[in-house]
Amino acid sequence: MKKKLSTIFFFIIGCSNIQNDAPTPTVIAQNIVSEISFSYDSIKATIITDTDLTNFETLSLLANKPISIEHLVSLAYPNLHDSTIKSFEPLVNKSVALQQRKRVINNITNNDGAIITSYTVDTTWVFKNIREVINNYNSSSSINSLFDRGGEIPDFVKLVPSSKLLLPVIKLKVPTRASRLPNAPRAYRSGIHRGIDFFSNWGTPIRAVADGVIIRSDLNYKEVPADFRVKMLNNASKLKRTPSDIFNELLLGQAVIIDHGFDLFIGFRTITIYAHLSSIDSKIIPGYKIKRGDVFGRSGNTGTQPSTLGTRNESHLHWELILQDNKGEYYFGQNIEYDGLQFALNQIFSEN
Repeated sequence: MKKKLSTIFFFIIGCSNIQNDAPTPTVIAQNIVSEISFSYDSIKATIITDTDLTNFETLSLLANKPISIEHLVSLAYPNLHDSTIKSFEPLVNKSVALQQRKRVINNITNNDGAIITSYTVDTTWVFKNIREVINNYNSSSSINSLFDRGGEIPDFVKLVPSSKLLLPVIKLKVPTRASRLPNAPRAYRSGIHRGIDFFSNWGTPIRAVADGVIIRSDLNYKEVPADFRVKMLNNASKLKRTPSDIFNELLLGQAVIIDHGFDLFIGFRTITIYAHLSSIDSKIIPGYKIKRGDVFGRSGNTGTQPSTLGTRNESHLHWELILQDNKGEYYFGQNIEYDGLQFALNQIFSEN
């Protein structure tokens, strides 16, 4: 096999326009140690072997190994927080071909008997695709574009409630993973995450974050069939966004919505959404006046794929804080980078 590889390389070296001009390279193979090295950004790899291509096959496997999605995204967006990059990984992985992430041979030379083979990733190609994928998932418009009247997204870092909110799940703080926070991509529905996912055991008590009035309570909720959910999500993919009916009536599962009026965040009407519940107390009906800290339901996974398949996997509370004015409506934390988002979310909550 080594002889065959050697023949191939000498044919390339003699005929290709990407190496020395000499028709027959000089063969001096003494004291040459086969090795591989990588550039600081891992985009390029260089293999050095003797003219017998000793260990070339083993080293070429390392050179051809695909670069991770996470690393490529960090190179394309050097200012993104690591957790944000991680949240985009499944989306980019779905859209960027494996071949784009592999280093391929771009140069072969013979330097006094040392065969030098260079590999590289076409960053012009792969970065363009990565940026197209991520830039298409922006959160710079109001959440209900159908009724958008040119509203301006609030500066959530400076926006604080008239009284601190309770965390909706006792003993659980705001998550640190970007994938569980607002603005994370949701490739399965061609949309953007609008709230916080508090992962908790099935049946964990859920409480109101502030005083308000119940305006939705799915006491008689029944899970939809798995194939119907898939069909609706396929429709969403054709639109390249999540339509409001699919999101509100299908994906929230068993949900409660509380109206907090105009006094919680001055200048806005405020509502909170509690989704994927497994049960709701029977007294929780539209018009019911609920108090801050009142437990009204239990966590679950309704509205998710595992629920349609009859399992209790991925139990969590999906919680949203929505602000509305006369020009639009906005989810809290919309269009904020990770560090600012963490600060804004933590400053609106009180543990007690």
